[in-house]
Amino acid sequence: MKVKKTVFFAGLLVLAITFFGVALNNLLKRPASSSVVSESGNYLIENVPVRGWLVPFDDLAYLRITDKQDSNAVFRSPLYPRSAVDMGTHEDDVIVGIVWIDFYKRDQHFGIRVPEWKPHWLNSFISNTPYDIVGDD
Repeated sequence: MKVKKTVFFAGLLVLAITFFGVALNNLLKRPASSSVVSESGNYLIENVPVRGWLVPFDDLAYLRITDKQDSNAVFRSPLYPRSAVDMGTHEDDVIVGIVWIDFYKRDQHFGIRVPEWKPHWLNSFISNTPYDIVGDD
């Protein structure tokens, strides 16, 4: 009897991990709702909405920045409220980004200035790039 319970719970655990992995992969491969190319033409900046089983009630998104000179270099920001997004771009020698979110090219990290930004438990799975929360300007 004890072996059957152990096998049952192990099966549930494997099923839960598989479900989580598939759902997370779907979030990472999701198409962008909007995108722009940076002023230099070197970066594709995409706003990717996050909805589904893992985020059923929040209207969140993440920024995906692809270095067009190295398509394997894809940087994902932490989650932010979709209502805060403004895809107006800016770029100089140090930074490329949109309103509220900067990507520092040299050391490859994000600076998040989204008003009232709150951490989300999925950030450690979605964001593959270090980030700093910058105080209001």
